[in-house]
Amino acid sequence: ESDITKERIQKILSAGATVVLTTGGIDDMCLKYFVDAGAMAVRRVLKRDLKRIAKATGASICMSLSNLEGEESFEAAMLGQAEEVVQERVCDDELILIKNTKARTSASIILRGASDFMCDEMERSLHDALCVVKRVLESKSVVPGGGAVEAALSIYLENYATSM
Repeated sequence: ESDITKERIQKILSAGATVVLTTGGIDDMCLKYFVDAGAMAVRRVLKRDLKRIAKATGASICMSLSNLEGEESFEAAMLGQAEEVVQERVCDDELILIKNTKARTSASIILRGASDFMCDEMERSLHDALCVVKRVLESKSVVPGGGAVEAALSIYLENYATSM
């Protein structure tokens, strides 16, 4: 069994993979093979995160190494591209940062706060702001609001009052 596992890992690594992400667990013996080969293996990645990473890097999500003929293979075309993949510590959390991906269509914003309530409120506010930016970029127009008319009237009346 360990020979079969080692052979599978070797197929993945020989295709050029330096980072492997999976939604499931990875046996410690398998992790040792990856570490010995100088590759990073990350286990228990959320499925939605894995889909986003695949989209950003241009990778294909692989459910099994078996092809239609029942043979196990792994092709380099399934791999994605990123300039740098690093593990960094932010407060008490360990994060995997994937930088300068092939698609360059995504970014991450890390919100931190004193409580879950504060973080939820910041997330809602950020979502609203991003939706406003999206609509402005889509429509290529802006309607002034938030007191713009009142501010203009105030300036006009102030100038008028000083001219009397």
